[in-house]
Amino acid sequence: MRARTICILLSTLSPDAPDDGGRCDHCPLDRLDAAANSEPGLLLQRALELEYALKAGVTVSLDEIAADEFWAIRVINKERERRERERAGR
Repeated sequence: MRARTICILLSTLSPDAPDDGGRCDHCPLDRLDAAANSEPGLLLQRALELEYALKAGVTVSLDEIAADEFWAIRVINKERERRERERAGR
């Protein structure tokens, strides 16, 4: 949904956007798509899905969680905490 909103905004703001509503040749959403489908992007997606499942009450043992996904969740949570501290300091 967010990428679609960004694409709609960019297509209305970009003078290079094609008339059919598609993306221009240098659309930043192409870079976003590439990043989301890269190895780190897919890891982030898996970590976020696992975190959501855990919050929803799904039970898994630590042995069932891949180490890279575990560490990604830790980084995500540390960044969330940092963002909240920054917001509270404003």
